[in-house]
Amino acid sequence: MSDLAAYLGAAVLVALAAYAFAIERRGVRRPIRWAALAFALSEGCSLALLAPGTVALSHAGVDGLSVIALGDTVRTAALSFLMLLACLLTPHPAPRHSPVRQATVAIAVQLGMVLLFVAAQPTLDADDKLIAAPSGRWWLAVRVALFASYAVWALVELFLALLPSARTVPTGPLRWGVRLILAAVCVGVVWTLWSYDDFVRVLQVGTLDGSEDTVSNLLGALCASLAVAGALVGKWTETFGAAARWVRLCRCYFAMGPLWSALHQAMPEIAFPPGGRPLLVGRPAGIEFAVYRRVIEIHDGRLVLRAYQEAAVSDWLSSESGAGTGAGAADAALAEAATIAIALENMRLGRRSAAGDGIPGEAELGSVGLIPTDLDSEVRWLSQVARAFRRSPVIPVLLERLRQEADRDGRQLNRPA
Repeated sequence: MSDLAAYLGAAVLVALAAYAFAIERRGVRRPIRWAALAFALSEGCSLALLAPGTVALSHAGVDGLSVIALGDTVRTAALSFLMLLACLLTPHPAPRHSPVRQATVAIAVQLGMVLLFVAAQPTLDADDKLIAAPSGRWWLAVRVALFASYAVWALVELFLALLPSARTVPTGPLRWGVRLILAAVCVGVVWTLWSYDDFVRVLQVGTLDGSEDTVSNLLGALCASLAVAGALVGKWTETFGAAARWVRLCRCYFAMGPLWSALHQAMPEIAFPPGGRPLLVGRPAGIEFAVYRRVIEIHDGRLVLRAYQEAAVSDWLSSESGAGTGAGAADAALAEAATIAIALENMRLGRRSAAGDGIPGEAELGSVGLIPTDLDSEVRWLSQVARAFRRSPVIPVLLERLRQEADRDGRQLNRPA
């Protein structure tokens, strides 16, 4: 489990760094992105180097101490890049954020980590744990404390640099991206403070896990996942928007299916020629073309049905289960669906009737603000109408009432004078 979490987090971070590197090579090179790229790559490599499975290669002849020292060096470099990123993100850098000062601190911490490791003179036991002699325990404990302090400092600086952005960026995916990165920073602080038990263990028994333990690797994988998710949400705002629109159009396309099928079955001439019909996948504009063509065909069918509309639809709806044609969007959609269904039945029965009063037409719907004003609104409106056409229990009752009236009218016409 520990190995899986460590290698998974490393793979995610390295993949993100490779993706960002490919983008930066084609676009404008910005220091902030390069600092973030360097941090992701360094942190991913350190997770892989310090994973228990990597350190366990010492049993196969690999120098385990060198692997641990290299992993700690790369991880410390990742913190330096993180500090650089915090400095670049700060709107009004303070004197403590000067690049020269940060570079000096980074070099000093890196050298201190190496010197303290050498001074402790640790060895590896059979369980791949670092063992320090009594004279080297304090050196190893100070090394753990130095790394933890530097890591918390870098993470706090990054959090303070990102916090104003979380309040000022527009609502939507970009703000959620900043929030996810802030959450990753908080998890990073918890991940760093988890090394407190390492500090106590070194002072008490002189041992330190040569690799990250299970909790540390899980926290590292969670931190990496949140950071990647935040970066992708912020970077792919337009991509996510286009994907959400594609899903919404697909839902509307299938929602309008029953209504379109009923109209097409009664009036096959409303359908455009099938040649060159685009698929729902493939070209980005394919689903839009298919949805908008379906909207046009439904409108053509509604125009043909005007000669078969029933003037008493509103009264029928008002008398059935309290359904009305009020100002609500659901009632208006039900009224439009009932009008279409009854007109289709009149066409099947051969009963023409002038469009009478009481039918909620476009003028009435527009007066209550329900008539669509753009193509996307038209798609949503017809989707509501189609759902009412397919699901409403009132429409079958109205159709049965229409058939009864048609039978009664037919008997009266056939009655002898």
